[in-house]
Amino acid sequence: MAEAKSEMVGFVTVDLATLYLDQIVVAPEHWGSGLASALIAEARRVSPRGLDLDVNTDNARAIAFYQKERFVITGDGINPRSGRPVHHMRWRP
Repeated sequence: MAEAKSEMVGFVTVDLATLYLDQIVVAPEHWGSGLASALIAEARRVSPRGLDLDVNTDNARAIAFYQKERFVITGDGINPRSGRPVHHMRWRP
């Protein structure tokens, strides 16, 4: 009997109380597959009032992705864990 394998290729976490999209992760071998857009769509479904996130200012790929997904930069800050500069980004319906 063949054993079925399952692998996680991505996930998204959202704090519904604060609208904060804390994590979106896609395995590198699935970048460009549309999975990240599907995860954003799911985040919007569970948080229809909106989403907020922080993204490192030097992560041009992620910033371009979020802008394509209709997020806008609303300010700048510092990541309290890493000390790195971040953009605050927001999506509202």
